[in-house]
Amino acid sequence: MPTQRRGSDTKKRLLEAACKVFAAKGYRDATHAEICRRAETNVASINYHFGSKENLYREVFEHLTRQLRHLYPLDGGLPDFAPAGKRLRAYIHAHLRRLFDPEHIGDLHQIRMSEMFDPTGLLESLLARQLAEDREIIQLILADLLGPNVSKRDLDWCEMSIIGQCFIAAPMHKDGGPRKIFGLNESLVDDLTEHIFTVSLAGIRAVRKKK
Repeated sequence: MPTQRRGSDTKKRLLEAACKVFAAKGYRDATHAEICRRAETNVASINYHFGSKENLYREVFEHLTRQLRHLYPLDGGLPDFAPAGKRLRAYIHAHLRRLFDPEHIGDLHQIRMSEMFDPTGLLESLLARQLAEDREIIQLILADLLGPNVSKRDLDWCEMSIIGQCFIAAPMHKDGGPRKIFGLNESLVDDLTEHIFTVSLAGIRAVRKKK
């Protein structure tokens, strides 16, 4: 049992260390030596516990994604039968909370940015699965709000509009970017949620009305 516990502790330390190293340096520049040094273990530990650096990278991404979804679930913890308007507000709020929590979400954001600008191909299937799962949530909400006769294009474009409004607050620019231009910060998340919700709901109603 003590040996098993030590192995579990080592694996956890490796995972936590790898989160920081991959986020800071990207996959290609991250080394076994640096990860293991940070985890205070020997350089053979990665292959022993994860099989390879590639597997560790994927496990890091899945670990950080699970953490993200636990902290800020896009359904807001609401059941599928909750009013669609409440679910939409919860969805927007969760997206914004994710963008303004660098302490918990920063590593995942950096890895995503790294994959965007210097793709490794190692996370393609994981990213595609995650995107599909996240999209299913907003598509179901919008289908309820737009009605049974909504076209695929209207459904997709309403989703695109909502996501676009949320991601104006994304920390993508070192000089502050849109956050600086529009004076956005964590203290405004609730107000920004209400604004995006109000504008989006009005647009959804207009789209539904035109049919």
